[in-house]
Amino acid sequence: MRIRPRSQFPLAVLVLAVLVGGCSGSSRTAGQGGPSEPSPGPADETSVSVAEYETFDPSAYEVTPPTRPVSVSHQVPTRLMRGRADEGVRRAIDGFRIQVFSARDKQAAQDFRERVRQWWRQENAEAKGAALGADPPIVVKYSQPYYRVRIGAFADREAAEQALSVVSQEYPNAFISRGTVTVTN
Repeated sequence: MRIRPRSQFPLAVLVLAVLVGGCSGSSRTAGQGGPSEPSPGPADETSVSVAEYETFDPSAYEVTPPTRPVSVSHQVPTRLMRGRADEGVRRAIDGFRIQVFSARDKQAAQDFRERVRQWWRQENAEAKGAALGADPPIVVKYSQPYYRVRIGAFADREAAEQALSVVSQEYPNAFISRGTVTVTN
């Protein structure tokens, strides 16, 4: 009887699978012991004290930090060092001005602004206008159909009222008006 080579192939695979399966099982058998768990016993007998073996005594060494000169130099502006980061910063806010004149003619408003400027120079020389500052802004604002002449730039109404008391001595019809002003902190 003649065996075909094809029928030998499944038989060889089966034999190989049995051998590999038999060898790959667990190597532990009952009764053979591997490493065992430590038996519970008194802790004092099994613990090792490091103090028995430590011979380093740090008290024999002087503890002083190294001394080296420390100089701090920076280029931070003085106003920041004083905590005044906003000092000298100009910003536009909703504030107040004092209106002294209103006209439909632009040239008339500009001429009146010059008269107010001259008045203020004289007033400032007499030191009566501390409420407005040394050089208050005098502006001409256009809001249809009028050109309005306004003095000062105030962040709060109280300061505007103090300035109004000075300005109303020269311009009795002056009043406080709201608008966008530029203030310097």
